[in-house]
Amino acid sequence: MGEFYIFLQKVTSFIVAFIKWVELSILQAIPSHVEKWLADSYRNRMGVEFFGKGVSIKSQNHSENQNDKNGNNAKSDKSCDLEIHNPQFFSRIANQGSLGIGEAYIDEWWDCDNISELSYRIFKSRIFLEYLNPINRFFNYVQLSFFNLQSKTRSWEVAEKHYNIGNDLFECFLDPSMNYSCGLWANARNLEEAQINKMELIAQKLKLSPGMKVLDIGCGWGGLCKYLTEKHGVECVGITISEEGMKYGEASCAGLKVDFRLMDYRDLNETFDRILSVGMVEHVGRHNYRTFFEVVHRCLKEDGIFLLHTIGNNDPDLPGIEPFFHKYIFPNGYIPYYQDITNFSEGLYVIEDWHNFGHDYSKTLLAWNENFKKNWPKIEHRYGKRFYRLWTYYLQSAAGVFRSRKFQLWQIVMSKNGIEGGYRSVR
Repeated sequence: MGEFYIFLQKVTSFIVAFIKWVELSILQAIPSHVEKWLADSYRNRMGVEFFGKGVSIKSQNHSENQNDKNGNNAKSDKSCDLEIHNPQFFSRIANQGSLGIGEAYIDEWWDCDNISELSYRIFKSRIFLEYLNPINRFFNYVQLSFFNLQSKTRSWEVAEKHYNIGNDLFECFLDPSMNYSCGLWANARNLEEAQINKMELIAQKLKLSPGMKVLDIGCGWGGLCKYLTEKHGVECVGITISEEGMKYGEASCAGLKVDFRLMDYRDLNETFDRILSVGMVEHVGRHNYRTFFEVVHRCLKEDGIFLLHTIGNNDPDLPGIEPFFHKYIFPNGYIPYYQDITNFSEGLYVIEDWHNFGHDYSKTLLAWNENFKKNWPKIEHRYGKRFYRLWTYYLQSAAGVFRSRKFQLWQIVMSKNGIEGGYRSVR
């Protein structure tokens, strides 16, 4: 059954790829029509112009201010205009949507002074819906959501292709505690303070006491385990699927009461006073959410507290898996829809608190991008120019999405039976 399942998935992907190839051939046969359609759409809906040697229809507005469809002149900033280097850019975007525009940037088909602003306008204007017609939405579903891409046999893929790339890469843009998740920027002057704020917020929400046994599902490089152990006197178990992350965590937490384990969350079978998961459930996938919540329920003491920190989506028009990020950044990554949390945890938990500070992720990503640019010369020899463009596009485009408020950052506190006397959260 497993082999047939894999075969069916490959056949499905081949059929979709063939249909998209035929569509691309048709689009390439009418280049002027495709260019005009995209140019008009970007100009009228986002105030963005195309210019450069790859453009055949010259705009009269590239250096001029203009109002958007609502009459606002706020979009007169031209920093997110696209300089097109390859005339095939337009058919590629019309054919592949977000995957096409990301790949075209990596391939140096276009440039933009402010990718974050461009991404913000794309999502704020909802222009992406022009690509997500019923046919393309169906193709996205059958390729990326119908099959279980996050099964136990495939769960390690994201570690191999992302988290194990090299600790030198992540050290060059993360804060000193190596937190690879959204910081809390209230009263923070810099990235390091924002991440400390986030870790302390988690500690306060968990109502920790010295000696408690805490589980961190998806512990990254161990920064949160180290903080909770040092500052709050708890004992931590951190599980991860990243060998590089575990090695770093073990070295960083030497001498502390922290136990790192290389394992899939589905293999957990012991109890803890507190359980937390920060930026990990995005790799679980909708097919496995019920299993995830059941595992946490099995491992949480009756009077325990579970904190889930995750990127989230409350827009039904946005697919759970974004093709560019799936292919190049987080293989098989699935952003939970808000109803996924309630539906798949139903009957297992009482939701005590639901906190959203998604806009802070935009600031976090831009801070990562600044660090990445600043420290790039230290690692350039290992990764090369193409990787630089990939990572720049990843960080800046993601920052724009969070600024547009189309993606959220949720911290959700749960208990098994409701906390006696009520739960008082902190912010």
